[in-house]
Amino acid sequence: MNKNLLTLLAVAAVAVGSSTTASAQSVVGVDLSKTWIGYMNVFENSGGSKGAYVFGSGWAVNDLKSTLNVGAGSILLQPNFNTYADNPGDAFWRNNGGAGPLGNKWMDANTFTEYGSVFSGSLTFTGAVSAYSLSPDYTATAFIRALDPDADYATVVESTDVLSATGSFSVGADLSASQPTWIIQTGFLMSGINANPDNVVAAGSVTVVPEPSTYALLALGGLGLGAHLLRQRRRQG
Repeated sequence: MNKNLLTLLAVAAVAVGSSTTASAQSVVGVDLSKTWIGYMNVFENSGGSKGAYVFGSGWAVNDLKSTLNVGAGSILLQPNFNTYADNPGDAFWRNNGGAGPLGNKWMDANTFTEYGSVFSGSLTFTGAVSAYSLSPDYTATAFIRALDPDADYATVVESTDVLSATGSFSVGADLSASQPTWIIQTGFLMSGINANPDNVVAAGSVTVVPEPSTYALLALGGLGLGAHLLRQRRRQG
């Protein structure tokens, strides 16, 4: 048996062995077929940084300036600029009573999917950034969170991965202590001052897409192994 075949068999053995521990190791991706939820946390603008908490409420995903493109299988994440545009002259949202070039609130825009406490052990949230042009004034982050409704929806687990360039991302979290009532969230946070619509291009954006499936890669490996064995049989026939 040659070296290449031994390598393929070893990969297949690892894949089979991994499946036996799948119950304690779960992986979810960027899935546009799921329901995505929007939630905005608003803070005071403290000299261009996050200040005191003002309020939080559910927002439509589009109002966050997150755009789901189901056909393309992607999510476009942008800094929020509709509050500035919709409230001319309102000093709450715009600095200098609406005369200034910038917004006046720090916005934490959360775009996510929710699961019941169906995970035990570890959870990994994966995906890829296919396009990145975000201004340094803003931060985009992938996250896993667990909320406890019995403790006023306190965040009891949070793991993050800052998205700073194109390429794959992966967030891992230990959910071994999860309770049946916990709510698990996977998604994205866009954080920064609400933007002037005139600066939308300069503010930039992040486009996230699903990571190629591990199962698809294993299937390709299996096809390669099958083709190799077939060639071996033909040589021996």
